[in-house]
Amino acid sequence: MIEVKNLTKSFNGKVVLDNISTSFEKGKINLIIGQSGSGKTVFLKCLVGLLPFEKGEVIFNGVVFNRLDFEEKQKMRQQMGMLFQGSALFDYLTVEENVRFPLDMFSTMSMEEKK
Repeated sequence: MIEVKNLTKSFNGKVVLDNISTSFEKGKINLIIGQSGSGKTVFLKCLVGLLPFEKGEVIFNGVVFNRLDFEEKQKMRQQMGMLFQGSALFDYLTVEENVRFPLDMFSTMSMEEKK
């Protein structure tokens, strides 16, 4: 179960997500739809901790995810999957960094081995 409570995110004073609350039950299919630029990707990035937010909580199976430290988040992320629209890459990473992303997150390989 994923619960979102009162999530608020803004960029340079412009509120993109305003007090969003919802839940996603295991085994259910959910859609997040809206116009281009309405905050769908921002919402997903906040859910998995890729973007910090000003207010609210994201709760995975009873654990408040946004209060965890980096190592605890990394451990919990191993139970998650995420696919952006059109299989898009992370827009803030290079192509190489996108390909290497899972190895950087979850392996002990050296940079030489990854390349």
